[in-house]
Amino acid sequence: MKTSHFLLLALASVCAHSGLAETFAEKHERLTASPKELSIHVVDEDGRPLAGARGDSISFNPKNGRHGGDDWVADQSGLFICKDPPNYFTTDMRVTLSSSDAAAGWKSYDATVTQQDYLHFVEPKLALKITLPYVRKPIPLKAKQDAFRHRRVNGPKDTEPADPRLPNLAITEVGYDAEQLELMPPHGQGKHLDFTIKVTSVFRGFKDAWTERGAVVDAEIGTFTFDEGKVRYGNWTHSVTYHFPNKGDGIILSPQFWPYCKLTVPHKAPEEGYSPELTLTEEERQTAFRPDLAHYRELMQNNGMFLRVRTQLDRDGNVVSAHYAKIISPQGAGNGFTIFYNPSPNDRNLEYDLQTNLRWQELNPHAKEPKLWDHTYRLHSN
Repeated sequence: MKTSHFLLLALASVCAHSGLAETFAEKHERLTASPKELSIHVVDEDGRPLAGARGDSISFNPKNGRHGGDDWVADQSGLFICKDPPNYFTTDMRVTLSSSDAAAGWKSYDATVTQQDYLHFVEPKLALKITLPYVRKPIPLKAKQDAFRHRRVNGPKDTEPADPRLPNLAITEVGYDAEQLELMPPHGQGKHLDFTIKVTSVFRGFKDAWTERGAVVDAEIGTFTFDEGKVRYGNWTHSVTYHFPNKGDGIILSPQFWPYCKLTVPHKAPEEGYSPELTLTEEERQTAFRPDLAHYRELMQNNGMFLRVRTQLDRDGNVVSAHYAKIISPQGAGNGFTIFYNPSPNDRNLEYDLQTNLRWQELNPHAKEPKLWDHTYRLHSN
């Protein structure tokens, strides 16, 4: 937790050179010295308050390096208020079910919100609404963390040619086999094209003359090419487009996304509402961008999509048979992602059973189940 304090001190040093040291220091001192209230409103997936939900907080005092914290219990409206004394602020909060629900055998995907991720607990008052999903019916799914190479520029040691449309526009498009969890040739061993993934990157320019000069100097001394400098120092707009050529197939952006727990999207894929194409777009900035929970979906990686593939329709256009899948957290420019596929037709359940991974069983046919430390099945979300 000391990292946050060091970052604040570093920022104060930067501000000192720009004449803003006193203003920054005064604000930082005021926020640190003030008592704080962090209101947590805990609800289930349907928005109903979870009375008795428990919160376990850890706080930190950057002045003396000491830690504190406490346990909290939500009232009948699902609300509890975490209070920090002066010079402390909450750094971590874990939210779980009530003692009575736990005793009755209910389980949940516990929520964990931290200072390092999306939230900034240094404000004197902050209110958060946290969804705590229940564990319902986890089932075996095919699951894989996948990625494909997406190159905007040539490096000094690259032997393959860069995209001829560089440096201003780069487009990479690949096909994907959802059942095999494989890219289509020549990128992978896929056999049936279920959808395509197109990544587009547009260079928006340098943040300032200093960053542009850094790219020029690197190119002059031969450390990086100038196009690589654009990637290192510049601002970009990235977009990823998912396209489904088969009639009836499609994709839908999950209406809910919970970045603070293991189940990041709802248990089941929707029955209707699928579109043959969906595009996500985000801007990459030279300076780091840390959104709070009110704006976290502005980052591409903070989204999940439900997929319907291999759809068979009757003469009236009604779905006779289909398979359902989900893509979680496309990374960066969209060329890295986690995908889950239900091999049972007409089953919209996509709640992943951590103990049974069909993909792992395919690769290890003589073993009963993965070891707990086997990273081939321990994915970041389910």
